[in-house]
Amino acid sequence: MRVQILRKLFQLVRPLTKGRRRRGACRLLGLLTLAATPTWAAAPALNTIERAAIYGALGASDEIGDARSLADAELWALLERHAVFELGQRIRPSDIDPMWATNPSPRKVAREMEQAHAQGRLIDWIAGLPVPAAQYRALVSVRGRYRTIAEQGGWPTIQAGPVLRKGMGGTAIAELRARLAIEGYLDVSDPAAPFDDALAAALANFQRHHNLVPDGVVGEATRHALNVSAEDRLSQIEANLERWRWVRDLPADRLEVDVAAAEASLHLGGVVALSMRVIVGDPKHRTPLFTTRLASIVLNPPWNVPTSIADKELLPREAANPGYLAANGFTRVNGGLRQAPGAKNALGQVKFDFPSPFGVYLHDTPARSLFAQSRRTLSHGCVRLEKPRELALALLASRGWTRETLDSAITTGETQSIRLPVELPLIIVYRTVLANPNGSLTFRRDPYDWDAKLIRALAAPGPPVAMMARAESECSVSKPPQAGL
Repeated sequence: MRVQILRKLFQLVRPLTKGRRRRGACRLLGLLTLAATPTWAAAPALNTIERAAIYGALGASDEIGDARSLADAELWALLERHAVFELGQRIRPSDIDPMWATNPSPRKVAREMEQAHAQGRLIDWIAGLPVPAAQYRALVSVRGRYRTIAEQGGWPTIQAGPVLRKGMGGTAIAELRARLAIEGYLDVSDPAAPFDDALAAALANFQRHHNLVPDGVVGEATRHALNVSAEDRLSQIEANLERWRWVRDLPADRLEVDVAAAEASLHLGGVVALSMRVIVGDPKHRTPLFTTRLASIVLNPPWNVPTSIADKELLPREAANPGYLAANGFTRVNGGLRQAPGAKNALGQVKFDFPSPFGVYLHDTPARSLFAQSRRTLSHGCVRLEKPRELALALLASRGWTRETLDSAITTGETQSIRLPVELPLIIVYRTVLANPNGSLTFRRDPYDWDAKLIRALAAPGPPVAMMARAESECSVSKPPQAGL
């Protein structure tokens, strides 16, 4: 009960640390943290350099007067709390949703702090707290701007009404100008000016950064994006930073699948060597987040149909259209359905095998036209690849495979499993906010509403709840989560 009360007080006090009452609120937050931290009594004496390093980590370096008023024990407690956040130790992702199987390795933060201080390396330890990825650092930097916007009241709402376009004037256009100016898409200008070319260009830029058609017109979708509040955008940034903390260290060689973007990228030596569109699970069959290693490539794979897909989809088609199964290469095997390799096979002609905690895989598909769609949440959970042969060649090049030998092996129609010379890390992530080199952000759709779920979990004072049922994928029956990389 005591811990729950303290957590509730944290929620009430923390927003005050960002405003004019920061000084008193910082001390109160420090005292609350101190009371909730069982190791506080062992807090060491800190020298000036160590205190300055903690100020910087806490984001208080611009208000040294506030930070100097805190005792060593208060600073130590706040540092521990900050470190728990930065190291992704606040929550266990799979406790919030079993589809989030990217649990960071548990760390004994208090003990690490004590050892680092005792060994004279506290400053280096503090410097190593943030995720080392450049994208994470960029998001942290931009977060401060959105926090300031939110603290200053956010931006105006664009009222419901007709489509806004060039040549129009009035209050709605003035609100649009103010809205875009606050987020940095437009220089401050005459609020009475009509909808001109400059405003249309700024609006088109906004649309590009929100995955909208950049037509420079305020229709329903653009109005909705404009009216997402600054507070909600800040929360979305925080959710993405938290997911970055779950997978802190990205190998230089890896295949990364971003479910929210429905895109995949092959990184070799830290450089993107191949990128492609992918098709991921629909909202009822969500593609899970996990890490593993690509182990082998299967050419001309058969498809062992999961029972749920057979019962709910294929057998009803057969009943409505007798002969459907035979015409598409399905046969009965051990009481289940299996689709023979071939052009009609749901897995296509190339499949990538790896230890899968959910029975989902990466594979080709005969439905090539679906990659042209902007919304590609269409599968039963597996990840369908736009460029499976190119990926296979990139992974098999060291073994002498060429496009000709690969095409020839596929043309035989025979199933062949090829072990990779070196297993490649596979990381499946979910990123709905990206920081751009110019300091702007790109906001993506949240197809599974996972941002909102994570935001609620991070704000909840008690232990995480709300487990979600695991969906069966198109590749095989789901399995319990297991360790990743």
